[in-house]
Amino acid sequence: DNPGLVSHVPVGVRILDINDNPPELARDYDVVVCENAKPGQVIQTITATDKDNSANGARFHFSLDEELPFNPNFTLRDNEG
Repeated sequence: DNPGLVSHVPVGVRILDINDNPPELARDYDVVVCENAKPGQVIQTITATDKDNSANGARFHFSLDEELPFNPNFTLRDNEG
């Protein structure tokens, strides 16, 4: 038997909050990336909810941690706009 090639990479998501109720991820995620995934292909969509109403600023803003080294294999699309 030829063992399959496997690599594990932890990805941390930190949720910051500025109003009454903290945003929450809809669930825990365990993502598998197939070897034939194409560049730019969406691998996972992460969903969060916030109990604050939109008048209190329930809109989310996503950004990559600027303290971590740049990785062209990981990008993020914000929900703004």
